[in-house]
Amino acid sequence: MSYFKRNIIVFVWFVIFITAHSSYAQTQLSGVVKDTIGNPIKDVIVRLHTDHDTSISITNSLGIYYFKNVEARQFQITYNMLGYLVESNNYVKENGDDYVLLPEVVLRRGTYAIQDVSVTRVIPMVINGDTIQYNLGAFSFRKQTLLEDGLKKIPGFQITRDGSVYFNGYHIKKVKVNNNEFFGGDIITATKNLPVDYINNIQLIELNNKSENTETGIADYQEKEKLLNINLKEDKKILHFGQLTIGSGTNGRYLGSFGINRFNDGNELSILGSFNNTNTNLFSYGDISGGKRSQTTLDIDEFIDPIDGINTTSSVGINIAKKVGKQSRLNSSYNYVKKNTSISGYSRMKSTYIGNTITKDEDYDEEQEDDNHKLRLFLDGKLDNKDILKVEGNLTYNLKSIFNNKVSNVSNYQEINKGTNRDSAIHKIPIADIDILYSKYFNKKDRKLVGKFNARSHTLKNNQFVNEEYSVYSKNVIDYSDELNNQFIDQRNKNGSANLSLSFVEPFLNHSVFEFKYEYDHSNIDARRYVYNWLDARASNTVDSLTVDYGYKFNSNKVGIIYQFTPNKKLKFNVGFAVQPIFMNGKVLNDTLEYNYDNINLVPTTNFSYKLSNNVDFQISYRGRNNQPSFFQIVPVFNNTNSRNIILGNPELKSEFSHGFVTTMRAFIPSRVQYIETNFAYNYVKDKIVTDKKPVENSTIQQTTFRNAKGYYDWRWNYVFNTPFENDDWMLEMTGGLDYYNNLSYIEDRERTTKQFILAQTLQLKYSLGNYLESMFNANYSRNKASYDIPFRTKINVETLFMGLGAKGYLNDNFSMGFEMSQRYNDGYINKFMNVNQTLMNAFLEYTFLHNRTALLRLQAYDLFDQNTQMGMYSEYIGNDVFEERKNRLGRYFMLSLNIRMQK
Repeated sequence: MSYFKRNIIVFVWFVIFITAHSSYAQTQLSGVVKDTIGNPIKDVIVRLHTDHDTSISITNSLGIYYFKNVEARQFQITYNMLGYLVESNNYVKENGDDYVLLPEVVLRRGTYAIQDVSVTRVIPMVINGDTIQYNLGAFSFRKQTLLEDGLKKIPGFQITRDGSVYFNGYHIKKVKVNNNEFFGGDIITATKNLPVDYINNIQLIELNNKSENTETGIADYQEKEKLLNINLKEDKKILHFGQLTIGSGTNGRYLGSFGINRFNDGNELSILGSFNNTNTNLFSYGDISGGKRSQTTLDIDEFIDPIDGINTTSSVGINIAKKVGKQSRLNSSYNYVKKNTSISGYSRMKSTYIGNTITKDEDYDEEQEDDNHKLRLFLDGKLDNKDILKVEGNLTYNLKSIFNNKVSNVSNYQEINKGTNRDSAIHKIPIADIDILYSKYFNKKDRKLVGKFNARSHTLKNNQFVNEEYSVYSKNVIDYSDELNNQFIDQRNKNGSANLSLSFVEPFLNHSVFEFKYEYDHSNIDARRYVYNWLDARASNTVDSLTVDYGYKFNSNKVGIIYQFTPNKKLKFNVGFAVQPIFMNGKVLNDTLEYNYDNINLVPTTNFSYKLSNNVDFQISYRGRNNQPSFFQIVPVFNNTNSRNIILGNPELKSEFSHGFVTTMRAFIPSRVQYIETNFAYNYVKDKIVTDKKPVENSTIQQTTFRNAKGYYDWRWNYVFNTPFENDDWMLEMTGGLDYYNNLSYIEDRERTTKQFILAQTLQLKYSLGNYLESMFNANYSRNKASYDIPFRTKINVETLFMGLGAKGYLNDNFSMGFEMSQRYNDGYINKFMNVNQTLMNAFLEYTFLHNRTALLRLQAYDLFDQNTQMGMYSEYIGNDVFEERKNRLGRYFMLSLNIRMQK
């Protein structure tokens, strides 16, 4: 071999060695940037400086940044973000490390003096993934405006008369302040006490899987819930506030409330109380159940009271929250609510059979008294190793007494049945439940382990007296007969349930993850229902045919796998498959027959999300779900508490299985604060549980049982659009939708289909004239169209039009006055008592005084024409039943009230 060739070979091997050594020496760096309260910061500019060059990275929505192929052993990293102080750190890495996780970096807020800069407008709306942020500095508010009134000026928000908060049709029930749970999650406390002057911005955060900060990262667009997070200004993070309200009016109306609150960036103390008989919610004590989109906004406005009956409510509660360690928080609360409800109404139901139509007219009065105690403990823990532990426990005790007095007239083509049904009951319902969530932290990106456990114990003790007296007439014979039904019902139900789920997520290749999931469900019911002749409630007088001692168990195991692919920021797609064996078992005591049902459900799931642009996205998802029958539907014993309508359960019922498809498209124009969303959902239910009705021969009595049916489906479409225009003084909001139900039932063993369309369209127009005038116009049209095919073709077409106008004018800094007026038109109901048109009008005069106008004197007139008492209307058209009902509501009164707010 020549000298030249030898040198060439040596040079090639040298290059290979140097290249391999350099490759081996290259390291991947990663770290996270957070603010002083532990929240990740997005879009921080991170620069890595070495002796040879400089590299740049930007943090993602989780505050994480990356550097690849870092060769230098010593380097410096600087962190820069507008509004924060620059942070700089020096690092030395160990030889041989392929991956280095750098210590967490905390950026602190900073102020900068910039000369010759003119700010013309604050950006009102910012979109960041599934978070919509409204900067309150972009909107104009009067001084001392509370958040409740401030939200009304922001597109998409609606506040009802009872204080409930809606955003584009979704009921918002969760609230946080600076990312900490605020007074047990009580949104009404936040909106009725926090001034907008204290608030920097508000965020609408969309949670997938209804689990914040502990999600597996696998999207589920059918389990969405919106959370309202309120970010306070830097100098307003320590709050002391309270209020005292008292009012008295005509017709015995009164209200009062008090509140003492302290909020210190996570540490809280609040004592709240209220009493009133004006159907008013002054706080909600943290009702955090999921918020669903409302099908119609007919009653979601400020003009009418949507609550049936007259409610007298007294409540008191205390909430204490304290930071535990650096990142954990313990919250405890107790509240007591006493509520008396008085409802009177009138209803008519027509049940059509082949050759027989049964009509039931009923007048009724109902009195209820509820005493409810609730104790809550909640630990929101972040451990030193970055694992997350959340534990929530609730103890509830409810004592409810009910008294009903019903006068009814039931008739068919040959018989009339007149009489009264009086029943009184006392329910004692203790409930205990616990939720535990544990999320394991891993250094490896996207690797997650999440475990959830829920257990619930529910006991019902019910003592009920039933007294029925009926006279039965024949239309062809003058004579009549009397029927009596006197029962004492002693009922004891013990319900226990448990749910356990484990999810492990493992990254696969560069843009994919797998989730392996196991879920176990268990339900157990031990129910005893003893029926006696209440005149002589001894064991020897037990009515055997109505008495039951029933045990029921439901078990479900589901094992599944989901694959998610996220190639870029625009596209996210997952597909999964699960196997779910279920088993149901029921047995009546001292009966040799057991009722068993087992099945295996194959459950595919898929979710797809695509961002057409930064502000336009599209989502589609499918999910299967199992629904077990209720105890009421399966217990195999006659229930003739209402002897005119006998109910018999079917222990051989199968569980339902639903297939649900949901699509959503959203578009934002942040600079103009415009938002549009449209949704379409399709639901098909296999083995739908439906009623099976038949008349008892030669009588006006009906008997109802249950069975499974095939062919049920429904679909729903709706849209939302809101936009300001004309220099933001005008704001337009439009919502609408169309629902279709292909409902099934059985009439005398024949399948019957009810086809029902429900159309709703709402328009709301708001106008503000500086600090002088605020006004709003509402219009809502709805149409309910239903058709039947057995025993003969029938069509129902109900239309309702609602229009309202309200305005509030400010005469000066201390005086204001306003009015609200609405008109409702009803047409198409079967019964004349439903086709009534109501005109409502409210008016008020307000005067503020004391320092910073902290006192408010208010004179109000509610329902001047006294027509709201006719507004409680309800109708249902299913199977062979046409049911229409009207209940009483709160009527006219005048009230003078005084409210004093204290803030520091």
